[in-house]
Amino acid sequence: MTGGAGDGFLYSQGLLVIPRIPLTLTLRQARRWLPLIVGLALMCLMVWAADPLKLAGAVRGFDWRFLLPLTLSYFLYLAFRSARWHLLMRPINAPNSWTDSLLLFCAAQAAVLVPAGQFLLPVLQKSQHGTLIRRSAATVLVQEVMFGLLVLPAALPSILGYQVGGWFLLAAFLISAGAGALILHDGISNGCFFVIDHLPFIGHHCPSLRELRQHVVTVANTPEAILGSAFDLLAIGAAGTGFYLALMGLGQAHIGWIGAMGTYAFGNAVATLSALPGGLGANEDASTAVLGHLGLAAAPAAAATLIFRVMTLLLGTLLGWGVLLLCRERFNMAGPLSVLAATRHGAREAEGACNG
Repeated sequence: MTGGAGDGFLYSQGLLVIPRIPLTLTLRQARRWLPLIVGLALMCLMVWAADPLKLAGAVRGFDWRFLLPLTLSYFLYLAFRSARWHLLMRPINAPNSWTDSLLLFCAAQAAVLVPAGQFLLPVLQKSQHGTLIRRSAATVLVQEVMFGLLVLPAALPSILGYQVGGWFLLAAFLISAGAGALILHDGISNGCFFVIDHLPFIGHHCPSLRELRQHVVTVANTPEAILGSAFDLLAIGAAGTGFYLALMGLGQAHIGWIGAMGTYAFGNAVATLSALPGGLGANEDASTAVLGHLGLAAAPAAAATLIFRVMTLLLGTLLGWGVLLLCRERFNMAGPLSVLAATRHGAREAEGACNG
């Protein structure tokens, strides 16, 4: 007996035949999961290095009264970063109110653990206000590059005498500064576009990439881009304070606010360097290593890092989904399925925005 695939399977001579899956499809799916797998592997490495039993004991000793101020510090971080993004939207004449920008930025946190998840923000902006993705994507690129540069000086106090940390910080600076030069310097960008234009498969994207680059230059060369950096500094301060609160909850306040700030900044820099979604794994390993350099034992160092990161990543994801679902009409989304589609395909739409 031969059968159709109406029930999702194929039959031959009464036997179930599993359809052959193209190798290219399997590799593409595996590649999507690879960043998350690498991040989880790095997390496991940190837990193993800290000794799981000692780590669990340190977490149990956390004073949960510090959870509320830690949460408030994260909300302040989001408020400052959304204010920064709101200023960057002015040069492209986006009709956002302050409330619009705050809600959109918070909603975009739903994709914080998705590769290139920051590009959900331009997708939501287009859904609500009709702004072309390639225009608002320029604001995201400017914000990320400038934040990556501004966070580096804050990391310096925590890595004095830490040679490995110094090399990582130098690499992060070179990448952030190189990205800025690549985008803003006409000679460098034209050289890159010349190469891209002669490459197969991606050469046809060159005109659209030039347009995106021009939007970035327009946004970066405005007073809002410079003055808005004050909000980035406030956001860094709020996040560093949150890390200090995590240390205080574990009775490790002797690291000091500056040490906590430097630890947060260094972890953020290494996370940017890794390009893993949400910096998962890389941020935790780097932060724990710096705390160890500052004299903290492995277990409390890993515990403080985990508490801070779980709070911010989990809270951000839950907040993002909550805003997406509650404001789906405001964002012109039909229902939860469209919210899910936007979250899963936000980066893909943003990357493909150059084509339309």
